[in-house]
Amino acid sequence: MNDTTNINTISAASKVFEILDGNTLMAQEYEPLQFAVEKILPHGLFILAGSGKIGKSWLSLDIGVNVATGGRLWDFSSEQGDVLYLALEDNFPRLQSRLTKIKAESADISRLHLTTASLGISGGMLEQTHNFLRERPDTKLIVVDTLERIRDTDYDKSIYSCDYRDMTALRSITDKYNLTLLLIHHTRKMSDPDPLNTLSGSTGLVGSVDGVFVLEKETRTSHGAKLTIANRDTEGFCFRLEFDPDRCKWNFVGNDSEAAHDEPTEKDEWLLLLVDELVSDSWSGTATELCDALKKIDPDAAVSPLSVTKQLNRASTLFKKNNIDIDRDRSGDSRTITITRRN
Repeated sequence: MNDTTNINTISAASKVFEILDGNTLMAQEYEPLQFAVEKILPHGLFILAGSGKIGKSWLSLDIGVNVATGGRLWDFSSEQGDVLYLALEDNFPRLQSRLTKIKAESADISRLHLTTASLGISGGMLEQTHNFLRERPDTKLIVVDTLERIRDTDYDKSIYSCDYRDMTALRSITDKYNLTLLLIHHTRKMSDPDPLNTLSGSTGLVGSVDGVFVLEKETRTSHGAKLTIANRDTEGFCFRLEFDPDRCKWNFVGNDSEAAHDEPTEKDEWLLLLVDELVSDSWSGTATELCDALKKIDPDAAVSPLSVTKQLNRASTLFKKNNIDIDRDRSGDSRTITITRRN
């Protein structure tokens, strides 16, 4: 049973609640939760937020390409389908340049549909979207970059009322179609221990969506960032990412909770000494090759590809303090670690 009726509404004709008793509810058969990107991005209404020029568009474009091609975002597979990408702060030459930089042209991206103009939410955007979806019923993802470009200014209503009104209107899309609607949004300049509190707007914005992704850089000029994911129907995630300026992609580094709760240990100090002896200028290879190289220096080194990767993640600050940079790159199924000594 695929029940799209909102049982929380009141019948306008009879003025009574439409209810289900507990036994009847438990006897219903509902479709399981589906995902645009497994585990982290279900179908529904979501926000990806971050400060200006932080790299939100690069991440959302990468997500769009992966869904359109059935590719993988980090270690997560995507459900292939049509993608509608509203790049409302770009033009087509810039979009072509961006797709070239992320090497999207090497795959068939015919299912990625891009536009640089849209009507507002109350001015026709919903009708435009419904028309697109009728023509392409296998659409799995819609990206709106950015949310502000389709919103309407209403000075007679509170910010909360406007936020809730706009999210309710956009939710009509995800209520009718089996897809994900991802809204790109900005964060406030004021910091907060809870990333969800940094979104520009009222609490009505966060409260009315199915999940929020917040991208935060360590510093404005650094390539490292934290991605906090808080979804209504899945577990939460906190990832550490690193931006590759050559490929213009966010690479997965590790789970941020490991870095937040694990301080460098004596074992990490020992690893630093081995790496210091191994690398005179730079070294590059897989985690397995790094383990083999370290064991040549110390045959008793108790390292494995998994353990050495976690150690490098945990002790990244320790290495930086000693003028050693650790970079990671993934190409297909291969992951490369590059260790560089700074002069």
